[in-house]
Amino acid sequence: MPPAPSKKLRTFVPLAVLTVAVLLVSMVIFAPGRDRASKQEETSTTTSSPEAEPSSGTAGSGTTTTTAEEQPASPAPEAEPQQLELSSLKGLHLEEYPWTADEPNSVMGSLDDPETWSMQLTFTRAGAGIVSIPFADIWETAAAKRQADMYFSALKAGDASGYELPVEERYMLQEAQPISWVGPDGSQQNRTIAIFSAQSITIGNESSLDLTPPGVWKEVGPGHFTSRILSENGDPVATIERRFELGSGYDITLHQSVTNHTTAAIQFRWVQYGPGSLYPDRARYMDRRRFRFGYEYPEDQDPGHVADVIAGGDMVQEMTDATDLEESRFFWPNPLSEEVGYTLSWFASTNRYFGLAVHPILGPEGTGNRSLAPVVEKIAKWIQGAGSDDPVVLCNLVSPLATVPAGGSQDLSMGLFAGPLEREMLDDEEPYKALNMRGLILFQMSAFCAICTFQWLADILVVVLAFLDHYVLFDWGLAIIGLVIIVRILLHPITKKSQTGMQRFTRTMSKLKPQMEKINKKHGDDPKRKQQEQMKLMREHGVNPLQMLGCLPMFLQMPIWIALYAVLYFAFELRQEPAFFGVFQLFWDWSFLADLSSPDHFFYEFETPRSFLMWNMTGINLLPILLGALFFVQQKYMSPPTTTMTPEQESQQKIMRIMMVTLFPLMLYSAPSGLTLYILTSSSVGILEARHIRRQVDREEGDAPVVGRPSSPKKKPKDPQARAYAKMLERRKAEAKQKKAKTFKKRK
Repeated sequence: MPPAPSKKLRTFVPLAVLTVAVLLVSMVIFAPGRDRASKQEETSTTTSSPEAEPSSGTAGSGTTTTTAEEQPASPAPEAEPQQLELSSLKGLHLEEYPWTADEPNSVMGSLDDPETWSMQLTFTRAGAGIVSIPFADIWETAAAKRQADMYFSALKAGDASGYELPVEERYMLQEAQPISWVGPDGSQQNRTIAIFSAQSITIGNESSLDLTPPGVWKEVGPGHFTSRILSENGDPVATIERRFELGSGYDITLHQSVTNHTTAAIQFRWVQYGPGSLYPDRARYMDRRRFRFGYEYPEDQDPGHVADVIAGGDMVQEMTDATDLEESRFFWPNPLSEEVGYTLSWFASTNRYFGLAVHPILGPEGTGNRSLAPVVEKIAKWIQGAGSDDPVVLCNLVSPLATVPAGGSQDLSMGLFAGPLEREMLDDEEPYKALNMRGLILFQMSAFCAICTFQWLADILVVVLAFLDHYVLFDWGLAIIGLVIIVRILLHPITKKSQTGMQRFTRTMSKLKPQMEKINKKHGDDPKRKQQEQMKLMREHGVNPLQMLGCLPMFLQMPIWIALYAVLYFAFELRQEPAFFGVFQLFWDWSFLADLSSPDHFFYEFETPRSFLMWNMTGINLLPILLGALFFVQQKYMSPPTTTMTPEQESQQKIMRIMMVTLFPLMLYSAPSGLTLYILTSSSVGILEARHIRRQVDREEGDAPVVGRPSSPKKKPKDPQARAYAKMLERRKAEAKQKKAKTFKKRK
C-alpha cells in the first residue's frame, strides 16, 4: 500500500492538473509560432529582393469586360524577324508600346454566372499580370451569402427585381499590392505589383531588363501579352509571351515562353512574382497565415519519383517566421531541402480558408512531371512594412539558367491554384490529387504545439462531421451535437472510472475526517509519526491514495478536444454554414448562429471587426456567457459538499471554480460558435453523465445519502429470481417466528 498523501499533496495535484491543462490550451490557441518579430527593425520600408530592385510601373485602373471565349488563340501574325549574330547582342532593351494611365483592363471569367465561372480575373499590362481575383459565389460575411442566395434564387425564378446582389461583399482572394521604397537619391518611390506578374529577364552577360512597366507589353487579347527584346540597332532578339487560361474551377494555367530570334543559342534567367501573403480572415482571432511546400525525395531515395509528394513535415512557415530575414532570404531552397536534396513540387500561400499556389502542369489523369524545378530554381522573399503591425510578404520565382537554341523556344509554363481549401476538391480532382495538395489543409492551431494537434485525428473528426451532415442529420449544427454524443459514448468508460474513483475517495476521506483530525491534533508536532498513523488508518479502511488522481485519464480527451478545435476553426465546409437549418435567420434575418465558423452574434454583429485586447471582436455573443454559467453549475453539482471538506480543499475548489468559470469563457469569447456549441453541449451531457454515475455508485456501495439529499426507501429487487428468493426468506423467517412462539407457549 503506498503512503498516504499529505494535505498539501491532496490540494496540489488536482490543481496542478487543471493548471497544466489550461496552460496547454492557452499555448495552443495563442502561441504565434516561433515569434521572432522582436528581432526586426521598426521600419516601414521595403526589404528588397536579392534578385532585383523594385522599379516604376503601375497597374491600370479601367475595366473592359471580355469573356474568355473572345480571347484569340495566338498573337497577330508578324513578319519573320531577321536572325542576328550573337556578337550583336549589345544594348538590349524592350520595345515600347503606346500606353495611357486610364487604359481599361481586360477581364476573363464572370461574376454574374457562378454556375459557369468560379472567379473573375482582371488583367493589367504592368508586368502582364493580374490586378484582382474576386470569387463569383464566395462572400465575405454570412449575411452577404444569404442575400446573394436569395438574389440568385429569384433570378432563376425569373424575377429578381426586389433583390439586390451585395457586390461589395464578394470575397477578394488577392489584389495588386502597392509598395513603396526609398530610391538611391533619397526620394520616395511607389509601385503596384500585379499578381503573378513578370519582373525581369537577364540575357547572357547583359544587365537585367525590367518587365514591370506597362509600356513594354502588348496585350493581344484578354490575359494574353507579348513583349519583344531588341538589340542596340532595334532588331528583334527574343519574344516573351504570357497567356492566362481560366477554366470553370479554381485552377489557372499560365502559358509563358521565351523565343530566340538569333542565329546562336542564348542563355537567360527569368524572374516573376509568386504567391504573396493573403489577407487575414475577417472573423479570425488567430492569424494563421502560412507558406506551404510540396516536395519530392531525391532520385537516389525515390527512383522514378513514384512516392507521393510530401506536403507535411517541418517545412511550414508561419507568417511570423516568414517576416524574419535573419536566417534565410529564400523560401526555397532552405537548409532542410539542401541537406536532404528535396525537389520542389509546389509552393503556396494560405490563410484560414484559402490558398494561392504555383504547381506544375499535369495531364487530365494527373500524369506528367510533378516537379517545378524546370521553371523554378529559387523562391526569394522580401517584406513590405517589416516591423509594422501588418507586414506584407512577397516572393520572386527565379528560374534556372536556361539555354535556348537558335530559332528555338523555352517553355516556362506553370499551373496556378487560387481557391478555397476544400477537402473533397483537393482529395479527388486533378492535378491536386496527384500533387497531394490536400496537404494544404493543416489542422494546426500553432507551430508551438504542432505535436498536440494530431492531423490524423482531425482528419477522422472532419470526415465524421461531414458524414453526419450529408447522410444522417443534414445540418452542421446537429452534426456537431451528434459528434458530442459519439465522443461521449466512446469515452464513457474512462469518464466513469475517473469519476467513480474520485467520488469513492472523497466519500471515504469524508468519513475519515474526524479520525484524521484527531491524528493531526495528537501528532501535530511529529510529521513522520502523523504520516505513519494516517497511512495505517487509510490501510485499515481500504483507501488507495491513487484514487485521488482519478482525473488523470481525462487527459486522454485533450487530443480530441484540440483536434476538434482545429477542425471547427479551419474546415472550409463549416464556413458561413448556419446551425439548425437556419431557423434563427427566419426571424428578421437574425445573425444568431448564422455562421458556425464565427462567433454566435446573439445580440449584435459589427459591420467592421473591432480589436479589444487579445480579441478580434465581430459582435456581442451569448454562448461563451452561457458556457461560464454552465461551468459554474457543473462545479456546484460535481464538487463534494463543503461540510466534508478541509480548509485546503475548500480553497482548492474556489480556485478551480474561478478558473473554469472565467478563464475558459474569456478565451473562447471570439471562438467559432461551432466550437462553443460543442463544448456547451458536451458539458451539459457531462452533467447528466455525472449524475448517472453518482447514482450508480450509490447503488453499488449502498452508502448513506449525500448530505443535503433525503434518503429514499429501499426498492424491491426487480429480478424475478431475486424476488422469489426474498419471498422464501420471508416465509422462513415467519415460520421460525411461529415455531418459536409455540415453543414458548408449551414451556409456560
